[in-house]
Amino acid sequence: MTDKLLICVSAPQASVARWHGGKITDCRIFSSDDAGLARFEEFLAGFKNVPAYFLVDAVEEDYRFETLPHTFGSDRTELINRKLKQYYRNKPYIAAWLQGRDSDKRRDDRYLFSALTNPDLLSGWLQVVAAQELPIAGIYLLPMVSAALPDKLQVKAPNILMVAQHSAGLRLTFLHDRQFRLSRLTRADNTRDGGHGSFIAEEISNTRLYLDALRINTLDEQLTILLLDRNNEFAEAAESLTRDNPSLSCSRLGRHELAALLEIPEALLQASPDVISLHLLGLKTPESNLAPANVTVGFRRHQARRLVYAAAAATALGAALWSAINFSLVVAARADAEDAARQTTLQQTYYQEVTRQFPAAPTSADNLKKAVEIAHALRQTARTPGTMMSIVSMALESSPSIVLREFIWNYGQNAIEAGGTPAHAAGTAARSGAAARRQSGLIAGEIRPFRGDYRAAIDTINTFAGRLARDPAVAEVQVVKLPLNVNPSLQISGNTLDSREEAGAADFRLLLIMKPNA
Repeated sequence: MTDKLLICVSAPQASVARWHGGKITDCRIFSSDDAGLARFEEFLAGFKNVPAYFLVDAVEEDYRFETLPHTFGSDRTELINRKLKQYYRNKPYIAAWLQGRDSDKRRDDRYLFSALTNPDLLSGWLQVVAAQELPIAGIYLLPMVSAALPDKLQVKAPNILMVAQHSAGLRLTFLHDRQFRLSRLTRADNTRDGGHGSFIAEEISNTRLYLDALRINTLDEQLTILLLDRNNEFAEAAESLTRDNPSLSCSRLGRHELAALLEIPEALLQASPDVISLHLLGLKTPESNLAPANVTVGFRRHQARRLVYAAAAATALGAALWSAINFSLVVAARADAEDAARQTTLQQTYYQEVTRQFPAAPTSADNLKKAVEIAHALRQTARTPGTMMSIVSMALESSPSIVLREFIWNYGQNAIEAGGTPAHAAGTAARSGAAARRQSGLIAGEIRPFRGDYRAAIDTINTFAGRLARDPAVAEVQVVKLPLNVNPSLQISGNTLDSREEAGAADFRLLLIMKPNA
């Protein structure tokens, strides 16, 4: 936790405590004179960049409760500043504390305005702290820290009047529903009749009358008197209050009970009457800070510097974690690489042991590799007449009168000729570059039975050719020869008795060319 310097200033003295590790570790008292200020300055020489929190316990304090319209932002700030100037003109140490909202329809804001009306009480102590270049976090009135005390002491009453002896005198603070409402400071007078207990009982009675006059707490309402007996000197007062006021609820907490409930060593409780208030200030800072902006400018710089340090530390920590993760990944990668290298060496050893038993190879490994690559290339580019035969077979199923006599197949850059040999187109290939390889075939067949009806035979052949051409894999079908040449450009010659066709048959030839990718 952050170290703090807690300073409680009163008219006769100042109690200075060091807050470290979430508790007060040391408390010293300095008198309000030149010698005390000199000793205080020597004491601060051992501190550096430790924020100072001032707590003021003085009669010169003022509290005012005011209900204001509910506003936000700049309107609220302007309204509060106008009220502060109205109540405390030319007072440097003033504050406004929002304590809640009313329960009526308007839901107005309830404020507690407070001020230290004697700024000279603090001037000497502030100058010493400023001379040591320690940041001043804030200035608070001692009753402001009292609202947290009932919860620490496990007191659940709604109306509580806390009575405690401080260095400035007897402090009586009234709380309603855990909120501060009023506080009185009076000097103890042990010379009057009845002693200290009688004086305390009288002051409590005066405070009750004052609360009744202000209509804050009437005499008929229930009131719990909480005596904070740090020096075990309120026993007589507690007995007197209980005996003379049976309607009051009085509870006294001695030094041992206070030390146990607040977790403060009894030695520290005995060291200063302001230790309890300083302890509460160290635990939680009140919202009502009286210090103006020019006093807390050093503390704001201190906070900004701490934020920068925290951000730098977080960045450094993140970089360290990232570096650690990367380092662990590198170590793991190296270990995997070493393991892979060992496995590779082991497998190579096994391979060499196995290959020693192999017979001698007929050729080198490079030649075998090339042979495999050539075989793979041939397998990728090789074609069989199966596709073309399948197409022809499906077309023949619908033409039972066609009988195949010859099937010639070729796969190359040039299509097969009518005579059954691949065509030569060297000149064309040279002009257009290497042509794509494709399948071509020559199909020779006849019509059986043939009874001399050439027209029917030619129609059957053309239908068969058209059926082949409709297949998606076929690029072109050419009828090379028909049983009867029906070309009108040819001249008629010969003897009708000399027929090339054998009796009862009509032959034909078809040239089938497949698409390049078929």
